[in-house]
Parts: sequence; C-alpha cells; structure tokens
Amino acid sequence: MSNFLRGVLPDELCELIVDHVQLSNEIRSIAPTLLSDSSSSEEDTNMPRPMFTRCYTGEQYVVDLLSGHLLRAYNSFRLSADAFHQLRELLESRSLLTHTKNILVQEQLAIFLRGIAHAHSYRQLCEFFQHSLETVSRYFNLVLRAIVSLANEFITMPTVEAECHPYNVVGAIDGTHIPAVVNKNLQNRYRNRKGFTSQNVIAAVSFDRQFVYVGSGWEGSAADMRVLRWAIEEGDFKVPAGKYFLVDSGYANTDKLIAPFRWYRYHLAEYRTDASRRYSVAQELYNHRHAQLRNVVERTFGIWKERFQVLTHMHQFPLAVQADIVLACADLHNFIGRYHGHDIYFNMSQTEMHHNSDLGEVQAIDEDPNLYAGVGERALGDGLRHLIATNIWEARVASQRSRLAE
Repeated sequence: MSNFLRGVLPDELCELIVDHVQLSNEIRSIAPTLLSDSSSSEEDTNMPRPMFTRCYTGEQYVVDLLSGHLLRAYNSFRLSADAFHQLRELLESRSLLTHTKNILVQEQLAIFLRGIAHAHSYRQLCEFFQHSLETVSRYFNLVLRAIVSLANEFITMPTVEAECHPYNVVGAIDGTHIPAVVNKNLQNRYRNRKGFTSQNVIAAVSFDRQFVYVGSGWEGSAADMRVLRWAIEEGDFKVPAGKYFLVDSGYANTDKLIAPFRWYRYHLAEYRTDASRRYSVAQELYNHRHAQLRNVVERTFGIWKERFQVLTHMHQFPLAVQADIVLACADLHNFIGRYHGHDIYFNMSQTEMHHNSDLGEVQAIDEDPNLYAGVGERALGDGLRHLIATNIWEARVASQRSRLAE
C-alpha cells in the first residue's frame, strides 16, 4: 500500500486492506493447482460425472405430456394423444415395436415423433428423453422402419370402382423437393434448379388429401416426368383402368396423366377477379377447372410440411434413411387423415401455411416432358383432353343460355 494512503487512513484499516490483497494473491496463485487436482482425482477413481441427471426420466416426461392438457401432446408430437395411443397400439399389435428392459414402446414412439415433428437432432432428443446418443439413434431408426412397413396399408391406389370426380379423375400428381444432406461427391446430382441439394419426391394425392403414391429418394436434378416415368415402368405406380390423374405442364399429356393446355392462362392467381373469369375460349375454362382441382396436391404438401418440420430441415442421416423419413411422414399423414379427420393441421387453410409456396415448383424445365411418353400415349391424351374441354365449354354455354331465357 502506498505511503500516501497510510497517512490518510487509520492504521487498523490499512492493515486489513494489506491482508486482503495478500490473501487474494495467494488464492490466485494456487487456483490452477486446485483445479488440476480435482480433475485428476475424477480420472483416478474412474467415476465420470453422469451426463443425464434430470430429476424425471424420459418415460415420465412422455406420461406427463399424454396425460396433461390436450395441446401439450399435440404440440410435441403433432398428433393428438388419442391418435398417439391408437398408433402405439397398432405397432404393438403387429409386433413391430416391443417393450425393452430400458424403454417402453410409448417412449420409443415419442422419440421418433418428436424428432420428425420438430426436426430435432439426435443430441437434442438425448436431452429431451435423458438417453445416450446410441440409444436414441437405435430407437429412432427402429420406429422409422416399423412405420415404413405400414406403407402398403396406409398408402393405397384407388380401385377401379372408387368414386371419383367427373371424367374419372381420381387425384393429382406433382413433385416436391425435400432438402437432402449429401456428401460432396453427390452434391451436383442432388442440386436442384433453385441451388440447394434435395431429393425429388413424386406424389399422387386423392381429393380427400390422402397420399395414394409416394416415390422418394430421387436426386434433386431429376426432371419430374423422368421420375414419374420410372415409377410407372419400374416402380409400383399403377393408374387404375379408365381413370387418370391431373398433372401440371412439367409432365407429358397422356391418357393416364391429363395436363393443362400450354400457352393459355393456368394458375389460380390469373383467375381471381370477375373480369379474369370471362373465358374467351374453351382452353381457358378447362385450365381454370384443372387448376382448381389440381390445387389439392399443393395443399396436401403444405399440410405435410407444416406438421413435420423434418421435411424442410433434414438432418445428416444416410440417404436411404432420408428417403424412408419422407415415406414415414406420408404414412403418418394418411393415418391421421383417415382416423382423426378433425385434426388441426389436416384442416388448415392455405393462407395459414408457412410452406404455402411449395418447393415442388422447382422443375427441370430444360427437359421436354414429351421425351418420356410415346406418340400413341400423347395422342390418346390429347383426344381425351379435347373432349373434356369441349364438354365443359358446351355445358357452360348451355347454362348461360338457360339463364338468359328465364
């Protein structure tokens, strides 16, 4: 302490200050040694500090969610507690999931649903459920395989006898791009025209917003028509006899896939005003009706991505797992729609959706879709489309004349 302060402060206070400074210096000098001794002591005894020490277990966390307010389970798993229990019972009854020594079936299912609903990483799920990385990874993949195995039951094509809209249209088809995490050597193949790596998923949807076909895993650079042609020729996509699906201009017009007329207005935004609905030719009226019906596939994609955030924020899983996650999400979408139609997401309007502008608009437009369809197929499709457009136009003209005659 300086002599100046000794002349100003009382002697007793000066001595206290000196003692305090000396003690602080001593503590500062031995602190590294104390810390080193502490860590070495832990290593010497082979007793690492436990990582997951929360006062309640993952199973207790799940029970609390399912028995609490209805919205807690719904917000956590993106399906109601009733739907959760029904799905668990289904998986147990088929012996697709079984209790283990450490984790009951409902916690296994909760790990998977929480992961795909919120796009959680394995490490985040470890914290939620208080299990090791290996345990979480193992049960996530176990549940994934169990749900994928239900695809033949929940994703089914309409039968020939199925009810459908006029002219035997049974649904709509489109592609959507799901972000994909791939190695550097695969990035060019999986990079789509918007610049991000993705898998091009082809899906057929019925008018009650159910997936009737899903083909996942194709690289993002693949054209929509190429993917669909593969599904028809080598996959298991079979259009029922006498029926057809609506497609956009990224696909060839055939007797199974009816596209809009090119070079005429098509998108719904172009028909919003009364003036814009004054059709000058049959092709415009046909295109408007076509767009109204085909909108079901865009709405379904929107609901799907709103519910399962993993579809917009995929993690670094193996590519086969990424493709299976897409299929599992489609299974769950159909399960909820089939048995729990009052579901919040399933009845969401397009204006409420954050993913209303669908990634499926990415198309490899530099490839002519007609390259993937034969001349005979296109001729049959053109004839069918012309017949439908003519019938719609004549019905409208007859209706207008009837109103004028009244």
